[in-house]
Amino acid sequence: MASVLPACVHCKAFADKEVMHGYVLKLGLGRDRYVQNALMDLYSRIGQIDNSKYIFHNMESKDIVSWNTMITGYVVCGYHEDALILLHEMQIAGGKGEENDDVDNNVKVTLKPNSVTLMTVLPGCAALAALTKGKEIHAYAIRNGLESDVAVGSALVDMYAKCGCLNMARRVFDSMPVKNVITWNVIIMAYGMHGEGEEALALFKSLVARGARGGEVKPNEVTFIAIFAACSHSGMVDEGQQLFQRMKEDHGLEPNSDHYACVVDLLGRAGRLDEAYEIINSMHTGLDKVGAWSSLLGACRIHQNVQLGEISALNLLELEPNVASHYVLLSNIYSSAGLWEKANAVRKKMKEMGVRKEPGCSWIESDDEVHKFLAGDTSHPQSEQLYEFLDDLFARMKEEGYVPDTSCVLHNVDEQEKENLLCGHSERLAIAFGLLNTPPGTTIRVAKNLRVCTDCHSATKFISKIVDREIVVRDVRRFHHFKDGACSCGDYW
Repeated sequence: MASVLPACVHCKAFADKEVMHGYVLKLGLGRDRYVQNALMDLYSRIGQIDNSKYIFHNMESKDIVSWNTMITGYVVCGYHEDALILLHEMQIAGGKGEENDDVDNNVKVTLKPNSVTLMTVLPGCAALAALTKGKEIHAYAIRNGLESDVAVGSALVDMYAKCGCLNMARRVFDSMPVKNVITWNVIIMAYGMHGEGEEALALFKSLVARGARGGEVKPNEVTFIAIFAACSHSGMVDEGQQLFQRMKEDHGLEPNSDHYACVVDLLGRAGRLDEAYEIINSMHTGLDKVGAWSSLLGACRIHQNVQLGEISALNLLELEPNVASHYVLLSNIYSSAGLWEKANAVRKKMKEMGVRKEPGCSWIESDDEVHKFLAGDTSHPQSEQLYEFLDDLFARMKEEGYVPDTSCVLHNVDEQEKENLLCGHSERLAIAFGLLNTPPGTTIRVAKNLRVCTDCHSATKFISKIVDREIVVRDVRRFHHFKDGACSCGDYW
């Protein structure tokens, strides 16, 4: 059963996976630790984390696999903070010297985080941009001789990169005695996310050269997604196109849907929308075009191309009628063009379909705790202080020449209200919290679940200059390093 349950998880044809738990109980295996571990994994993989928690907390005996499985479950289901809390509990249990009886071998099993624990929980730190916790885990890895493990090392590179510390990510990468293709993919993706396309391309060429010299590690499909994204964020259109054209001939890899979506993004971001449209039309019939159409729609929003935006949205809404971002992007395209009736019609259609926009959410780590903010949030204990601080900052920004971009705010409210709405965007609240709660000169690091809007991007440039701080913002696509009134992306994102 411990072997069959994981097979059930990965078998798409087997729909009612939960019934296996009943079968386990009928066989009288419900208290077998190996089966319980497999059940916890099954439930977390199908999104029923509460069932995993119930099994975990009611186990008579837990081994290291039990703890790792539960931590993995939290990360898989997006409960990153719970994963870190459980890691802390595990360390406390191990620090107290707590032991569990291994009923099968009649020995004592001491709980202590191992390489599997670390490679599982580090992505949680990366998702939360919890740099302090990530550094603690790195220190633990060094103390316990785990940093040389290729999976742990790769996860550390990813964690540092996604927490905005590209130099540390590179230091870990360079110090690793063994690197696999995942390690290389992570570092190439890291440089791409930070807008360092030239360095990403140099790393890609280094990987190719090693493979050509008989090395075991060679580029795979994910490597090309990473390098295409790097080229896209750095405006390296010709380089990206050349790699795409020679992908099959030089590396024996057939471009898939994700690669086409990346190339559409590459061309679209550079304003070459007609070429991007042609790429989509050239795709083989069997390929999924959702990613490609999404890339083109996003590019139409950047370059305010109403005609191609409508075509992209029409295709997307036929394929994915319940995805909010498609409606939102089309509505924003109409709003930017002043086509308010069409924008309102799109939002009305969203309501009719019962589709709701994902709220903007930003978070920042402070004193080993992650503070989250929604757009217009007033639930934080410091909310009143934050809004007062932002009001003062807003006045200073205007004196410095800042002009709010209210083009995408609802048109049926006055200009002052539009400006107030912009001030309540989640990343500004998180930045304000960071400025008020950290010493002068400290770098502010904020993460956001959506793309940074044009106005917040402009505002943060002004803020970085006024307060003389570096502000690092990670949005859903890439990193922005704001310093002295400028952004590392060069306003190309």
